[in-house]
Amino acid sequence: MKISILGTGLMGAALTEGLINASHDVIVYNRTIAKTEPLSALGAKVAATPVEAITASDATIIMLSDGVALREMLLNDVTRVLLKGKKILNGSTTTYSEIVEIACVVAEYGGDLAEMTIMVSPDPLRNKQGRFMIGCKTIDESYWTEILLSIGESVNRLGEVGEASKAEAPMIFASIFIPVTVAYAAAVAAKMNMPQELSERYINMAIPTAEYVLPNMLARDYSKCMATVDSYASAVTTAIKTAESVGVPTKILKDIQDLFRSAAERGFAQKDGSSIFEVLFEPNANDK
Repeated sequence: MKISILGTGLMGAALTEGLINASHDVIVYNRTIAKTEPLSALGAKVAATPVEAITASDATIIMLSDGVALREMLLNDVTRVLLKGKKILNGSTTTYSEIVEIACVVAEYGGDLAEMTIMVSPDPLRNKQGRFMIGCKTIDESYWTEILLSIGESVNRLGEVGEASKAEAPMIFASIFIPVTVAYAAAVAAKMNMPQELSERYINMAIPTAEYVLPNMLARDYSKCMATVDSYASAVTTAIKTAESVGVPTKILKDIQDLFRSAAERGFAQKDGSSIFEVLFEPNANDK
């Protein structure tokens, strides 16, 4: 099967590698062409435009930062008129209302838009250990399940389009707060000259999953990347929209967004999100 991947960031690239390893013919597109070069070396064909990728493939999977980027790519004047008969799976982080609205427009132009939430980090995705939640029409469940099981261990259909985004919402909030909590704890411990061995032990005891971000902070090395600062900033934007839609206060989320933006301004945009430690450990006058 020919499958196109639009967006080859950390997760998009890992997804592409998994599909290539599963013997699919893969076409990739990314706005920054350099990000497709390692995938081309593995056997992926590189498309010059999203339209080229979509028209050349049986199925399209979109891995962008958020619902705004998804809308701009799919529903622009050039792309939307070519959606008839096309099956598309969104892996971008969206709110419930965003994905439902976009799916309705895609349907008006004769296409089918489903959605997925990826429940693993990039490495398992490369190694056929993916776990997925999907939202799609009943008739499309077997189609997407077959594709995703070729690179994974489980696929759980939650219902129609929008249900996967609903299920992902609480996970987005948790994923945002964990690195922030760890960064505050680590920065305070470091500023108090607490022995690193002790701070590491107590932070890991107190904060579940701290072990995924704390080593980067202690080493002040953010090259090993599970999720970039930019991707966290996009996730916070989605979280703010979700919170506003259900009447939950957003002030703390906006403060966290400023934290990630400050890290990006310091040159950490494409480094791991744990680099927010630097903003807390060595704040400057521009940090809010």
